[in-house]
Amino acid sequence: MTRILLLLAVGLCLVNCGYAAETILSAESYGDVVFGNKITAIEQKLGEPAEPKVRQDACDFVNFRRYPKIIFMVEEGIVTRADAEAGIQNVLGISVGTSLADVKRRYPGVQVKLHKYVEDGHYLVFPSGNGKEAIVMEEVGGKVTRIRAGVEPSVEYVEGCL
Repeated sequence: MTRILLLLAVGLCLVNCGYAAETILSAESYGDVVFGNKITAIEQKLGEPAEPKVRQDACDFVNFRRYPKIIFMVEEGIVTRADAEAGIQNVLGISVGTSLADVKRRYPGVQVKLHKYVEDGHYLVFPSGNGKEAIVMEEVGGKVTRIRAGVEPSVEYVEGCL
């Protein structure tokens, strides 16, 4: 009996602990939101509607109560990207405020592109293995200022929705 209770406790911990570990931004997902999936399927999986409920048909941004520091881009009913607020963890272990020098030291293969609007700024692009998704960071004045992830080309849209 004790062994069964121990196994149940370990199983519950793995389920609950695993949930917390999965809420790390990657090129492919954030928590239960997998980029490239229909918004209706994600709403069903999360058990909550995205806000706002009324959205533009072509492209809009939504959020979920479960993930208050992330805003998700939805294009024609498909979640294509997530823009993270400061403090959201990502698989690269880079945060807002990290220096460009540190990013380049840790990831020498990072793609560095000139910022479209900021003279001393750059986009730091980390493509996924298959090249279909990426993590993109904006850097201004030598520091990371924004982080987003999602499917190409949406993740690299500078203005968000086109």
